[in-house]
Amino acid sequence: MCADLTRQTDAAMAQWYYSDEERNRHGPLDAAAMAALHDRGELGPDTLVWRDGLDQWRPWRELAAELVAAPGFAPLADPEQAEQASAGRTAAAVAAAQAEAEARRSPADAGLAAAADTGLPGDATAQAAAATAATSAIATSVAPTTDAPGADSPYAAPRAAVAENSQVVLGQPVVAAGFWRRFAAYLIDSTLVGTLYYAVATVLFIGVFMVGIAGDSGRWLEGGATLSAVVTAISTLSYVLISACYYAGMESSSMQATLGKLAVGIKVVDADGARLGRGRALARWAASIASWLTLGVGFLMAAFTERKRGLHDLLARTQVVDRWAYTARPELQRDELGVVTWVVLVLGGLIWLGVIGFIVGALVFGLR
Repeated sequence: MCADLTRQTDAAMAQWYYSDEERNRHGPLDAAAMAALHDRGELGPDTLVWRDGLDQWRPWRELAAELVAAPGFAPLADPEQAEQASAGRTAAAVAAAQAEAEARRSPADAGLAAAADTGLPGDATAQAAAATAATSAIATSVAPTTDAPGADSPYAAPRAAVAENSQVVLGQPVVAAGFWRRFAAYLIDSTLVGTLYYAVATVLFIGVFMVGIAGDSGRWLEGGATLSAVVTAISTLSYVLISACYYAGMESSSMQATLGKLAVGIKVVDADGARLGRGRALARWAASIASWLTLGVGFLMAAFTERKRGLHDLLARTQVVDRWAYTARPELQRDELGVVTWVVLVLGGLIWLGVIGFIVGALVFGLR
């Protein structure tokens, strides 16, 4: 009971935050404001909230009882009645907090109060020493630590990010990522990986070439086959390392998605909806080679297979789903393409049309 009373007192005195449907953070709010929002129906059971002492954001249904005696989630018909009820609860919570604080007051506090209030003659030196010791004890108990600024301070801003994706929630509808959303993500990712690859490969090629020139210029330049083999090996190894680190690293991170997938609002999970480990993510990347070896048919399988999985997903036992799948906010999932997906697909189509037009034009003028 004491633990529950302490937790309720801390909750009443804490600063609260909540996240709306657009993932915008609101706060800090006191207990009265949170109770008023609850009574007006603005805090639903799945609304994510955070207060001092929590390690991550949690659904309101798990914490409402700390501020509301009988938490129900239907809004009151009369807003004035809701405000009056909230004000009454707040006054009771503050009174309980003051009583608890008085009961938990340390002996050092009592000694300091006694030293300050007494008017009896006595040993002034002893009284001063007692008062100094009490003051030192109080300062030690309330002074914030400086080793990790804001680490345990109840006045620090929330450190936990909105953790909608931190826990796997089963039993809810899951929207699988369709072929076109995945293709748009691929266009973004391949552009990023390609740009990084050409930059790294160019630097490595120049370095190898300069080393060969400095060593034995005549033999190096005469060995055209050797130079070609070295360049090919460097290019292949660079692309493999960059691609594997990018895809496996990003998809096994807390984001569960590459930058392209993040842009179109999808993520990669295992068959049970959980975050991929490093090994599973690397296996998925390696399995994508099989999809390439089928001349792209392995990727096209995402357009017509159950749960919209490609060949590499089937081999690695993974799936690509909407970013809100397997979370406490499944209602935020969407099956439509979205603005970013449309923009990427249109730009990609225009670029490919330009390339094809350039090739056709070159062939036509070359035949003349």
